[in-house]
Amino acid sequence: MDRERLNFVEDIIMSMLLNIGCGTVYHKKWVNIDLNSNSSDVIQHDLSKGLPFESNSFDACYSSHVLEHLRKLEADFFIKEQKRILRKDGIVRIVVPDLETICRNYIRYLDELVSGDLSHEFRYDYSLLELYDQTTRDNPGGELLKLWSSQNITDLDYVVARHGKEALDHIQKVSSDNISSYKMRLMKLLTNLREVRKASIKMRSKLAELSVSFFAGEKMALSFRNGAFRDSGEIHRVMYDRYSLQRLLSNHGFIKIAICQPTQSSILDFNQYQLDSFEGKTRKPDSLFIEAVKA
Repeated sequence: MDRERLNFVEDIIMSMLLNIGCGTVYHKKWVNIDLNSNSSDVIQHDLSKGLPFESNSFDACYSSHVLEHLRKLEADFFIKEQKRILRKDGIVRIVVPDLETICRNYIRYLDELVSGDLSHEFRYDYSLLELYDQTTRDNPGGELLKLWSSQNITDLDYVVARHGKEALDHIQKVSSDNISSYKMRLMKLLTNLREVRKASIKMRSKLAELSVSFFAGEKMALSFRNGAFRDSGEIHRVMYDRYSLQRLLSNHGFIKIAICQPTQSSILDFNQYQLDSFEGKTRKPDSLFIEAVKA
């Protein structure tokens, strides 16, 4: 078989891998799908309507920091859909924020403070943000993003250990020239169709909010704004730990459920795609990684 034919066959094999809710982290040899797309390598689709693929068509389904944004019934549908499109012995890999680790950190640093050791007070406050900010925020990024954007980070190593490249990139960006950074964002807004679309949606939402304010007052306008944000998909609806996530998969008939390390997977050559790690570093260190098999 010639080299071109081998590459064609290889691409077919790799296309049996599905990256759901990929955002900007995806690989061209996977089928990538998300609510919004700014790349020809990403299928744009509303995941609440199910997965637009035939049953028994994929060898693996992967999602990172997607499940926690869904309500319980939506999460059940999400898992059910993945099981439907997976072939027998297909693998589902799910990555979510690890509630257990957040709680253990909170208790650990609380105990230290109560005992008189104040050396990790920043870590205590940060653990509190991890516990509640993502579920209660009413503006993009919430208090966590405000902290990353401030000059009040007294334990950068801890922040990076918890939120990895995402936090470090933002902190470094804020440390650069703010005017230059603003110009770059403005240029991107003008040239990126996805950003223009988002701006249009924001404008419509703002007009609706102004209408509510005019007819029903500022208090109702605030309620409208908060409600619209909470339905935007940013907040966490349900948090998971190693028990609740295994139970969810088990309830849908998955077997061989196992907690994994970021670079550990039953998916063939998973690490080469750099979905959970990049240049040897975990993308989202605050996560719980789990895999299961369709019976």
